[in-house]
Amino acid sequence: MTLITTLTVIAFVLFFFEIFLPGGILAIIGSLLLVAAAYFVGVEYGLVPGGVFLLCSALLGVFMFFLEVKIMQHTAVGRYLKLNSSIKGTSNKTIAEDSLVQKRGVSLTVMNPSGKILVEDQNYEAASISGLLEKGTEIEVVRVEAFKVVVKKV
Repeated sequence: MTLITTLTVIAFVLFFFEIFLPGGILAIIGSLLLVAAAYFVGVEYGLVPGGVFLLCSALLGVFMFFLEVKIMQHTAVGRYLKLNSSIKGTSNKTIAEDSLVQKRGVSLTVMNPSGKILVEDQNYEAASISGLLEKGTEIEVVRVEAFKVVVKKV
């Protein structure tokens, strides 16, 4: 009886810590411990009590999980673990328009031969047809391609 109780208590302690260390490993180990405890109940008391023990402990584990999630959000630890922010931004680059052709700007990075430029207060990915351009070099837009601007040194 002591072994069954020990396995069950360890399983529920592992279930409790699963919320702090997500990944499922602790839940899997806890589930295996509950199956082992149910096996020992079945050996000691019979097949039906072993099955009832496994079913009840599984239901208690699920109930404990939902209770823990509901209670944790109202505690200091739960509020600390909860993500309250979101990411604001885009992954799309600014796409240049054909109206940029013949406009002047400045290189924001060393262009070897590509880098970033600033034209009309907008940053763009660009490639230089004039070869290596140092940062701060004055440039002129030659043409606009799909995702980059082609520039030359002024």
